[in-house]
Amino acid sequence: MENGKGPMLNPPTAGLRLEAAKAAFGSGFAEVVSRVLAVALAIVTARTLEPRDVGLLGLAVIVVGVISMIGYYPETAAVAARGESDHADYALAAVVIRGCVVAVLLVLLAATFGRVADYLIGGPEGRSSFRQLLSILFWAPILECLSGYPQVILQRRLDLNFLAWMQFVQPMVFVGLAVTLLFLGGGYLGVAWANVIGTAAVCPILWLRVWRQGWMSFERRPAPNVWKETIAGSSRIFAGGFGGYLGSRLDNLLVAGAMGPTVMSYYSMAWNASRTPTGIFSRAINFVLVPTFARIQNEPERMERGLRDCLQFSYLLLTPICAVLLVCAPDLVAIVLGPKWLPLVPALQLMSVTVLVGPLLDSANALLVGTGRAQMTGVSTIVRIIGLLLLMPLFARRWNVMGAAWVDLISGVACTIALLVTVKAAIRNIKWPLVSSMVCPVVAASCSAALAWRGGIYMGPGYLRLAAQVSILLVLYPAIVAGLGGRKRLTGLAALFGGILKGRIAAASHT
Repeated sequence: MENGKGPMLNPPTAGLRLEAAKAAFGSGFAEVVSRVLAVALAIVTARTLEPRDVGLLGLAVIVVGVISMIGYYPETAAVAARGESDHADYALAAVVIRGCVVAVLLVLLAATFGRVADYLIGGPEGRSSFRQLLSILFWAPILECLSGYPQVILQRRLDLNFLAWMQFVQPMVFVGLAVTLLFLGGGYLGVAWANVIGTAAVCPILWLRVWRQGWMSFERRPAPNVWKETIAGSSRIFAGGFGGYLGSRLDNLLVAGAMGPTVMSYYSMAWNASRTPTGIFSRAINFVLVPTFARIQNEPERMERGLRDCLQFSYLLLTPICAVLLVCAPDLVAIVLGPKWLPLVPALQLMSVTVLVGPLLDSANALLVGTGRAQMTGVSTIVRIIGLLLLMPLFARRWNVMGAAWVDLISGVACTIALLVTVKAAIRNIKWPLVSSMVCPVVAASCSAALAWRGGIYMGPGYLRLAAQVSILLVLYPAIVAGLGGRKRLTGLAALFGGILKGRIAAASHT
């Protein structure tokens, strides 16, 4: 048994599996809730704030988010450390290192605020509002730092189920308070305060958990090997992960630098709307394929079959969603977000085509990670960052938000091609069923989208046209897929969902 000090004893295998399953369920539930709440908050924010205010808020969140992410790496390194020292030693080392990093970054932001604000906002106009937002949001990385000590201890002691449910508490508090303050007229400052309060709400709960379990210890300084291992691990994680994090947010910063926060808000809202479906597919692909490929990496035939099934089912489900966004974007934006957001419609329609590269990109990443070649996934990140840096300022200034959407398409296709070439060079005995996976669903979605668009010409904008076009798409798409020889795919997909549902029911009946 543990006495609160020393390395953790390995728990029984059955108990560990049960706790892991509970944690996985809690984490998955928290993820679904977080996504739903994020969509709800985005809609309320869009309807209550002006696009420029949304842009200012988004820029402030990105700037502070970069500080939080860099500060998070020492905590991750401390959790992953394999040393035999006390868990509290690693937690204390992580908090001290993280505190130093966050302090340096906040001082650097304060020293360069004028230049940062001028670049992102386009001049002194709006600088005071941006400063107000940052002066509120800068408390978030500080509070996260204070929560780091109990987080590390709880993760190293595998108290994962409790942490999974903490992931549920923070977004609930944040979004609930933010929506309330928005309806009360709190504006973007209300959202910023809600963010900070949501982060603060979790901090005392984590500390109370560690204190009640008797896991806190400040009796001695961490040994030199603890500091060395934590710093080295932080550096490796930063080198491997920060490029991808930056690449996913660099486009927003470049658009803001070229055209200001209003255009950036149009671009960001279109990007988030188009990526919401693919985000779900991406998480599912990585969650399933990475461990699967790791187990069968020496069996090329099974890997090809898994890759083929993944791509076929992904495109079978994704293409009609893209068709709905393409055809129904004007009505969706006007009804859900409001007429003031209609300038983003062309960008959203183009991005509904861009997201079709998502399953290819995610499958290639999963294949590399699952076969022990995770370092090669950085190729796509480098290509995307280079493309954004070269093209985004030019295209955004020349063609506004539509130009930014074209750069998103070009960089997305380029990084996917680069990653596919890398995968084929690294794993030569795997064939990619690109044509057979994409042609049937893409043709079916294109035909049904054309017919739905044609049918909508004779109707006025609004709920009725939206319902009619979505109905036409959902009815014609599977019929055209079956007519093109995809009946077997449809029945296979239906059988897959049926098996999942039966498994869920059977599992529930045995609990």
